[in-house]
Amino acid sequence: MLLRALCTPALVAAFLIATAPASAVLAAGCVDAAEGNCTTADLRGADFSGRSLQDANFEASKLDGARFAGADLRRADFQVAVMPAVDLSRANLEDATLFAAMLAKANLEGASLRRANLTRANLEGARLTGADLAGAVLVGVRLGGAVWTDGRVCAPDSIGSCR
Repeated sequence: MLLRALCTPALVAAFLIATAPASAVLAAGCVDAAEGNCTTADLRGADFSGRSLQDANFEASKLDGARFAGADLRRADFQVAVMPAVDLSRANLEDATLFAAMLAKANLEGASLRRANLTRANLEGARLTGADLAGAVLVGVRLGGAVWTDGRVCAPDSIGSCR
C-alpha cells in the first residue's frame, strides 16, 4: 500500500539505481511504480536490505545472491522466482507467496514466514534457524540438508517437513 501511494516512476528508478548494481538495474526493466512490479526481472546480487517492499511482485525473477536482510516483504509475490543463496535473514515475509520458488542455500535465519505459501519450494541447504513458520504452507517443500528452525539438519529426503 505504502509503495503504491508514495512512489513515482522517477522515485522507483532512483531507488533501484541507488540500491542495486547498475547492471542489475539496466537488465531488470522492472520500474513499474504503480504496482511495485518486478516480474521476470534480473536482479541478481541486488541489495534491498531493510527496505519496505510490501506487496511487491518478484514473480519469476532472477534473484541469485540478492540481499533482503531485514526487509518488509509482507504479501510479496516470489512465486517461481529463482533465488539461490538469497539473504532473507530477519525479513518479514508474512503472507508472502513463494510457490515453487528456488531458495536453495538461502539464509532465512530469524525471518517471519507466518502464513507464507511455500508450496513446492526448494529450500535444500537453506538456513531456517529461528525462523517463524506458524501457519506457513509447506506442502511438497524440499528441505534436504536445510538447517531447521531448531538447529537440526533435515534428512536428504525431507519433503514437506524436516526429518
